[in-house]
Amino acid sequence: MDEVQNTREHLMDTALALFALRGYEAAGVQEIVTQAGITKPTLYYYFGSKQGLLEAIVAEYGAALLESTRNAAAYNHDLVMNLTGLFRLTIKFAGDKPDFYRLMMSLFSAPPETEAFSAGKELRRNLAGALEELFSAAAKDHGNMKGRQKIYAETFMGLLETFSVLTINNEIKLTDHLSFRIVHQYMHGIFS
Repeated sequence: MDEVQNTREHLMDTALALFALRGYEAAGVQEIVTQAGITKPTLYYYFGSKQGLLEAIVAEYGAALLESTRNAAAYNHDLVMNLTGLFRLTIKFAGDKPDFYRLMMSLFSAPPETEAFSAGKELRRNLAGALEELFSAAAKDHGNMKGRQKIYAETFMGLLETFSVLTINNEIKLTDHLSFRIVHQYMHGIFS
């Protein structure tokens, strides 16, 4: 890995840790560059701005989550299996990348007029869209689901987010069995 790539990644890692800990708005450029051991012009050279830095972090980490989500959401005519796979995948991603997951949650819940919300808006829309596509495909097998795809996608996304945060905050220990039971409980709700 060359020096340019090392510096860029180091800046992103430093900023990600600060954004996750304190929030995007609270972490200033000076704090980021001081902790990274670089100068402000270096940050501006690589990212253009603090928002550019945030957008690069979201693009890099978000792309991996979105690709995995889309793959796991490819409907295989077994909705329980799809949802269980998505649940486990999301929990694992959150556990592997807790700083990014915490940052992502703060971006998704930021006020709509902020830079933070703007940086996370497309990722959230794409993740929810992948889930909506799954429920649309499943509606062909489960007629009672027709027309409810968006609400199912949003409620399942909320379930993923809640249990991911509970897991990375060590408030719950999810086993495969418990994950399966949570998905079954969700399925009971949408089928009743």
